[in-house]
Amino acid sequence: MDTVDADAEAEEFENDGDERVGGIGWKALALFIGGGLLVTALAVAFTVWVINALVL
Repeated sequence: MDTVDADAEAEEFENDGDERVGGIGWKALALFIGGGLLVTALAVAFTVWVINALVL
């Protein structure tokens, strides 16, 4: 019965220090924001390229 108690204690403290309760992780949030900025920068660069091609 000692191994059962050890397993129960291991499961009890397995998630100790995990602060994510119901939200997405900060890594996922950083990737989402970084990807949005990258897509926005590419769209702006393409728009500037098209406008320069029309003006010149």
